[in-house]
Amino acid sequence: MSQPLHPATRSREGFLGQLFAGKLRWDLVRAFPEQDPEERRQGDAVIAEVERFLKEHVDPDEVERTGRISPELREALRARGYYKLQMERELGGRGLSMLNTFRVIEAVMSWCLPVGYTLAIHSGLGAGAIIEAVQAGPLRDYVRGRMAEGAISGWADTEPTGASVRRASTTATPTEDGAAYVLNGEKVYIGNGSIADLLNVTATLCEGGREQISLFFVETASPGFRVRAEHGLMGLRGLPIAALSLDNVRVPRERMLAMTQEHWRNTPLLEPLSALGRMYIIVAASLALSKKCLQWSREFLHRRLAQGRALGDFDEIQRLVSTTAAEVFAMESVARWSLTGVTADNLPVRWFEQVAAKNIASLACARIVDRTVSLLAAEGYETAESKAARGVAPVPLERALRDARAFRVAGGVDFLVDHKAAREGLFSLYYPSPSHAAELEAPPSPLPVEEHLSARNREHLQLTAREVHRLARGCLELSRRYPDAGVLYARERTLILLNQLSNELFTMSVTLAHASALASRGQPHAGELADIYCTAARYRLDDLWRQADAEAEPDFAGVSARWLSGGELDFLLCDVLTRP
Repeated sequence: MSQPLHPATRSREGFLGQLFAGKLRWDLVRAFPEQDPEERRQGDAVIAEVERFLKEHVDPDEVERTGRISPELREALRARGYYKLQMERELGGRGLSMLNTFRVIEAVMSWCLPVGYTLAIHSGLGAGAIIEAVQAGPLRDYVRGRMAEGAISGWADTEPTGASVRRASTTATPTEDGAAYVLNGEKVYIGNGSIADLLNVTATLCEGGREQISLFFVETASPGFRVRAEHGLMGLRGLPIAALSLDNVRVPRERMLAMTQEHWRNTPLLEPLSALGRMYIIVAASLALSKKCLQWSREFLHRRLAQGRALGDFDEIQRLVSTTAAEVFAMESVARWSLTGVTADNLPVRWFEQVAAKNIASLACARIVDRTVSLLAAEGYETAESKAARGVAPVPLERALRDARAFRVAGGVDFLVDHKAAREGLFSLYYPSPSHAAELEAPPSPLPVEEHLSARNREHLQLTAREVHRLARGCLELSRRYPDAGVLYARERTLILLNQLSNELFTMSVTLAHASALASRGQPHAGELADIYCTAARYRLDDLWRQADAEAEPDFAGVSARWLSGGELDFLLCDVLTRP
């Protein structure tokens, strides 16, 4: 039986894979996908049910005050099958599609972010989430059985030395009789770590003279498994995220996921499944908070006057509100393109898109929350508790500000995700030199006129196509300048900037496609949102190109070295009292 194609290979078929190659495949996105009506009705029904449950049982302010989700609430969530959103109905699950699962999680997060996070972690990174990567047999039956029983799960990968390291310090040692493995090590920042019944645990296994990072399904009731502490985070108060210890934890041999690669991330389907997990955990959260900010902005502007005029009549205020609305539409476009109609069979084709969505959504959310703080002025910086005490709408914007900052860290810090995406996606096309290099050296051809776009949006689309060609041509030239890929990869800032360029171009493309599709269905106002988004994106593109094309830069390495060595730059700390 042949091995499945690596997700990077499958993703070349997708829109973003083609964009990396310098081709804006408008034909792939112009008929922007619409959710199947029956599938949407199923999602709507669960969201309506979830709304009733949340309003009756979940007090988000109480979760914020206490910093915990009560065991009673957790059991109520479990009893209603909310930890089994994607599981088949015959096993007691809700049988939701990936898109509907995303929608339900977004709805829960909009009411109480930490509660939504526990569902997202379980649905996106838990044992049941990676069931498609488990071959039919005893292990698959075991995982399905535990999920059917309602076990809560999560993914234990990050260690004190970092996440996704080449060699995990947690080790797995075969027992003498070969019947089991013994796991030893520590894990940190593990979502659901303190409430999980079953965890996916990564560990370095040395067996048969070969070392690899493998994945084990570990029952948290096992002797030697211990929750060392729950992390107190700056935001996301109530999220059960913990430091774990494994001291001679015995795992039956049949509960290891067999792999053919040295690292689980190189195993076909596991990496796309982890990217899907970031859609649930990061993108859904970013959309939920951004939409709340949009709602808070409207409510604030309706109740405020300045100089005897409604606040919403001022030019700058209109720009702030419109930009937030446009960014919400763009984020929704990216999410819908990345998930609509996606199943386990075609998931790898959307891998590049789902990886890109993490940074696109989290950075847009950060801009939106910051903008909303400015819009609400003093109210934006005041706590919800203080607002309630003086009898005004207790908008928890300070909570959103703290929570949103986590999204750029969770699932990989944003600049690291950019570097990895550029290395494994964008530049993997240019080593060795691509077969279509001659096409990139010729001027790009204009796209056909899109009748459902306004004149401004048609111009945005043509510019996007030219910029896609420019990006690919730049990558080709860099690969020729640096024939050793390792030398180019060490120029981390270059790769980060190029991936940020590709993210902007991807977002502009699908936002325009979404607007065109909605216009064809009788909703023309989406075009105005696309115009506002693309106009701002073009300013960001100009700035990114200026940085990427800069031939001379300051001495960052020298300044960093002098500061870290101590002494020469210590005058920067004058008049500051430092702790010993």
